[in-house]
Amino acid sequence: MRKLIFALVALAFVACDVDVEVGTKRAKLSDITIECIKETPTSNNTSDHEFDTHTYLCSGKIGGFRGDCYIRVLHDNFIVHNNHHLTLSGETMPFEFTFAPEWGYLDRENLNFIVEVFDDEGDTLCKTTVVARHN
Repeated sequence: MRKLIFALVALAFVACDVDVEVGTKRAKLSDITIECIKETPTSNNTSDHEFDTHTYLCSGKIGGFRGDCYIRVLHDNFIVHNNHHLTLSGETMPFEFTFAPEWGYLDRENLNFIVEVFDDEGDTLCKTTVVARHN
């Protein structure tokens, strides 16, 4: 009987540990910036005129989540950068990556991008809108 009670108490502590892990599925973005760091004149087969392609630097901080997550950048509901992978331990950490969409219409001065963080299962953990800066 004593062994049964000990096993039930041990099982209760295991269940508490599982609850703690489930509660860590929160992510927070902060200090997010997107800046155009390079413009390259180009042309393609579908257009007679040249346009500029842009390389953007996305940087910021992310925290509050424990596990693997991914950062996606969208513009007008189109994915312009997908699956920048991060492994987080709950602490806030900086991140930085570049992306270069090859669309001619992305040459306006103030572009709104959505930065979205999602987990391995594709669930969105958080997202924010950022206005890109041009040099």
